[in-house]
Amino acid sequence: MMKRHWVAILLSLTALLLVCNGVQSSPTNSGDPALISIDIENGEYSMDSIIFSGIIEEDVEPNEVFWRVSKDGTVFDGGDLTISLEEIVSTSSRPQWSWSFELTFLATGECACYVSVHTIDEDGMEVIETRVVFMVQENTTELIGFLLHEDQSGALVDSMISISGWLGTYPEGEVGVEISGSLTQGLIQSPQTPQDFQCEYLDLDGDQSTTSSELWYSGGNFELDWDISEKLDGWLEVRVLGCSLDQYFDDFGKSHKFSIRVNNQPPVIKISGIDFAIEDDTWHTFDATLTEDPYWGRTDMYYVWTLRRPSHTGSLPIDVQMGDDLNTYSISGTQSGSYTLSLTVYDKGGLSSEQVVKFDIENTIPVASLMIDGESIIDGQEVRLSNPSNTQLDATDSTDTINDAAGLRCIWLLDNVPLYEGCERSFSWVEGDDYRAILTLEVIDDDGGLATLSVELVHPDEVKPFPMALVIFALSALFLTYAMVSRMRGDNEQRIPKWKP
Repeated sequence: MMKRHWVAILLSLTALLLVCNGVQSSPTNSGDPALISIDIENGEYSMDSIIFSGIIEEDVEPNEVFWRVSKDGTVFDGGDLTISLEEIVSTSSRPQWSWSFELTFLATGECACYVSVHTIDEDGMEVIETRVVFMVQENTTELIGFLLHEDQSGALVDSMISISGWLGTYPEGEVGVEISGSLTQGLIQSPQTPQDFQCEYLDLDGDQSTTSSELWYSGGNFELDWDISEKLDGWLEVRVLGCSLDQYFDDFGKSHKFSIRVNNQPPVIKISGIDFAIEDDTWHTFDATLTEDPYWGRTDMYYVWTLRRPSHTGSLPIDVQMGDDLNTYSISGTQSGSYTLSLTVYDKGGLSSEQVVKFDIENTIPVASLMIDGESIIDGQEVRLSNPSNTQLDATDSTDTINDAAGLRCIWLLDNVPLYEGCERSFSWVEGDDYRAILTLEVIDDDGGLATLSVELVHPDEVKPFPMALVIFALSALFLTYAMVSRMRGDNEQRIPKWKP
């Protein structure tokens, strides 16, 4: 009986408990339907009268309680029980009321009578409990009663349908139940009482080639399973036939007919979304709106989204969202890492499918910013300090994405030796150190992303030596000048004319 149908309901209740942790339902309003108990068993018989009695259990006194009797598909008798209800000491957590009435042969005549007790609550929900009894004469020979315990009309069923009920005759004898089915176009509602059926069409020889499932027994309660796992999804008409083996019944039997929705195919999940993104404050949405049942469409789906971050938390879920028609899931892009997002979808019949998607959000590296004594400094800059002590180092303007900005760490190194931690520090030059040093700032986010900025610090007392290149240049210039002057003088001396003797 569609046991998996309750999986989604249990998940829904779990979600409700998580949201409303510590909140308990009022004991006066459980939301459960009324319970009706009837002291008479199916198959009771009398030539005079039968006293029906029982209990109704409900959160509050029902608005309306009544009884009805039918035979051959026609309701012909009944009465109101609301006024005659008597509250009794409850054996349950809810109040209980007793009731009773008498069914007489004078009112019914000979019949297999279907007697039902009805209760209607303040929300209009009706609960019905039914018994079949035999009102007989001394010469009664062929009465048959047939009840199904559950109305499965329109139910989603997968793999196996279980049908339970009661079948019996007066006088008592061997009976048989058979289930068969055929394709149909839509909902066929099961009647409250059975219809007449000619048992000559029943597979009495036990040939399973034409019988879906059958059972022969001595009468009473029965449960019969029918394997429908090979049937395609769609509407299926189910016929449940009840007959007697005794010849005096003249092939006269009863049948119930209704339709179910075969649901052997689980939902087909279709998800669209990112597989890679850069860390920022953007929201990324995974869309499963195209998920559907192969035959029954996209309605009545129950979604369970489970987010994990294996790169940081392993297999531990970091978020679970579930609900009816929750066909999208959004995640903020502010936290980097490798993620898996699994989606399990249940259809109304309890069948489920699961799909897992993997995606990465790449960490954004911080941007390092440095100010020395209030002056903005760039990477690689040479900075001559004005004061060898109490120099203010400030990296608080370093930036990152929203989620990482507040947790940035600043590490200071002097000539690659760790010096300070903290984004605001005061620096003093230690006596005896060289007059130049490389100061490195490392800015680290909570994902281990690293940005660096290095500057060369110069002690204010450093004396710069006279540049040798300039000396060499000056000497070279003097030499060149001297050479040119000497040349010019030599040329002038050669041009002095000489007189011939």
